[in-house]
Amino acid sequence: MPVLMMSAGGLVLVAALWDVFSRRIPNLLPLIIAALYLLQATIAGDWSNLPWHLLCGMGVLVVGIMIFALGWLGGGDVKLLAAIALWAGPDHLVLLLLMTCLAGGALALVYVLPIILSRNPAISNGIDWFFVKILKKPAPLLQTGTALGLQLPYGVAIAAAGCVVFYQFFKVL
Repeated sequence: MPVLMMSAGGLVLVAALWDVFSRRIPNLLPLIIAALYLLQATIAGDWSNLPWHLLCGMGVLVVGIMIFALGWLGGGDVKLLAAIALWAGPDHLVLLLLMTCLAGGALALVYVLPIILSRNPAISNGIDWFFVKILKKPAPLLQTGTALGLQLPYGVAIAAAGCVVFYQFFKVL
């Protein structure tokens, strides 16, 4: 049922936006995404693949809990990734994890690159000159002091990877 998959995809995007603005993902969103998969599998009568999809979701959740314990990923991110892993199943799990890593790297560059660039005096002076001379307003101040405590909204990277996985399903349909 593409409607259930599109609903799950929409909720994944809502989770990403929620993570951007609050750095939290409500527990209800991954729960609904997982329930939508179970509903879709029930309606489709896909009983032979259901245990494998459940195993993928549980495996990602268990490994994610260990990563959460190390402080590398937030709890909401782990639950969201596990819910999407339910949809991905064994056929698309590697794609999901690889795309999550790649999108997470790009996300880190977007967040960290301005801080690194602002520490270079030549680049900082060039940015100041551009804003003052061309745009006729002062350059915005980058918060360089918070670079070490930076919390990335990793739900965005997970959502991007989830969209890639959902796209793979739509290509098949």
